[in-house]
Amino acid sequence: MTARSLVALLLIGLAACARGPRPEDSPRVVEDKERGVRYTCPAGWETHDGEILSKGGSLLTLRVYDLVEADKAFVAGLPDTLLPQLEGWAKHYYVVDGPPTRDETTVGGEAATEWNYPVRVRKGDPPSKVTYWVTRHGTRLFILRAAYSAKALTTDEAALRGVVAGWAFL
Repeated sequence: MTARSLVALLLIGLAACARGPRPEDSPRVVEDKERGVRYTCPAGWETHDGEILSKGGSLLTLRVYDLVEADKAFVAGLPDTLLPQLEGWAKHYYVVDGPPTRDETTVGGEAATEWNYPVRVRKGDPPSKVTYWVTRHGTRLFILRAAYSAKALTTDEAALRGVVAGWAFL
């Protein structure tokens, strides 16, 4: 093999290894027409089908329910009538370490309620938390759930709060 061939192979190899910026390296706007929302996915996070996943393992999920045919008493009592379901979901996936805290906030310009549950994945694991944001927009109920990885709680919580702060309804 000649020196010229060796240099050519080396350059081809370097070109194959080099990469330019990828879409996931920058924040990106996600417009989810099916669910009727728009949000910005943080740089380095993955998004798929109503979920945002961090490299550290934290996850934001979105559930949307139509309230048109829902029980009138249930709808009138929202968001409090949803609390047993949220508690059930938290206990199904985690060891809940105490009662949730409750705050009134906004999501996408709509009044919302935020519940934070202190949790652990398993007994003896480091503490973390799960946050639920519940809001209505038109005739739909939106439930956002942030499940934070204990190892990335501080950074991922700040990032997900940024996502929720920039939330928009279509």
